[in-house]
Amino acid sequence: MKFVLLGVIVFICGYIGYGLSRYYFSRVKLFMSLINFTEKLDTDINFGKAKLLKIIEDFKCESKDLKKILNGYILCLNEGKSCTEDMVFKDIKILKDEEKNVILNFLLELGKLDVFNQTKQIENSKLRFKEILEGCNEEKKKYGNLYLKLGIILGLLIALILF
Repeated sequence: MKFVLLGVIVFICGYIGYGLSRYYFSRVKLFMSLINFTEKLDTDINFGKAKLLKIIEDFKCESKDLKKILNGYILCLNEGKSCTEDMVFKDIKILKDEEKNVILNFLLELGKLDVFNQTKQIENSKLRFKEILEGCNEEKKKYGNLYLKLGIILGLLIALILF
């Protein structure tokens, strides 16, 4: 019975470490999906001539957080309200304030320009998202696996002390 309890302690600490490391993996996934979204927007605006709402609805993203952001943006567009940070980033906790501003400015400028200028704006935003992605990748390399390993080691340490 004692070994089962010690195993549960190690598992719980490892799971906490996994939860902390997932933050960094989610950020990378969000910005990779955002870059894919800008590429799809650029292609569809230049060649498909599709409507903005149709492009957003057809986009299949891997990031749940980007899906929430785009759903909030669609809600703003459908209601005809101006998009605010609270409406677009509702329940999104993995973004820093500066990143929220960059994404919100990108979304607010969509559909406001002619095709040539819109593609330039999308290209500039894509470059900015790539810069942020590089920083996220560095953080993921530095801290992502570290928290998982520290959680397991902490669980083993507690189990060793209790044993």
